[in-house]
Amino acid sequence: MRFLFLIVLIANVGALAYGQGFFGTPPSERGREPRQLSERNQQAITLGQPLEPGQLR
Repeated sequence: MRFLFLIVLIANVGALAYGQGFFGTPPSERGREPRQLSERNQQAITLGQPLEPGQLR
């Protein structure tokens, strides 16, 4: 019975380590390509003059 418990415990720890990516890329991240910083929603950012401390309200 102890032997069976240890086998199940080791299998669970191995499955957890595999799912978290300890043996390489996690399965949930496969097939994804990381976006470059230049590709991120550039039109959503507008730059202007800095506000004075009294203009914050």
